[in-house]
Amino acid sequence: MNLETFKREILDTWIEGDESEEFVNEKYAIIDAFATNLYDFVLTYYNYMNRRKDYGLGKPLTMVEVHILTDIGDNPGTTVTELAKKWKKTSSAISQTVRSLLKLNYIRRENSTTDGKVFFLYVTEEGADMVLAHKKYDIIDTIKTNKKLAKKFTAEDLFLFNEILKEYTDLLNPKL
Repeated sequence: MNLETFKREILDTWIEGDESEEFVNEKYAIIDAFATNLYDFVLTYYNYMNRRKDYGLGKPLTMVEVHILTDIGDNPGTTVTELAKKWKKTSSAISQTVRSLLKLNYIRRENSTTDGKVFFLYVTEEGADMVLAHKKYDIIDTIKTNKKLAKKFTAEDLFLFNEILKEYTDLLNPKL
């Protein structure tokens, strides 16, 4: 799709009325073709997040596991409820990841002295090693990725893309 088609077909205002089925199908095909890049990216990134990777210590974790571990390392004493809020997931979903990290001896938990249902999460020494390895991995990987993108796009393009992603995320997150 070129820029002129984008301006004409994607940015044009939709006027409700008696549009024919043919018109709706034609307009949808154009918009769907444009949106396919986003759908493909989201699905690919979702799969990437759930694929196990070795962050340098020989014990592969998913991106979700290692980032939750890193959140615990950076916020000692955090709770499942706090992680669930940050990650926009249910406490049950976060609890599954926490159980996995407990089994790997990357975290430990301490029960609250005031509420038996609440426990605080802390990284173990092995968990702290993984957090540090993950941070190093992410720094190197992010630099490599941006260098590859910089072969096709300017720094301004990459910065703008990041700003667009933030705005798109804000559009998808309803304000409560």
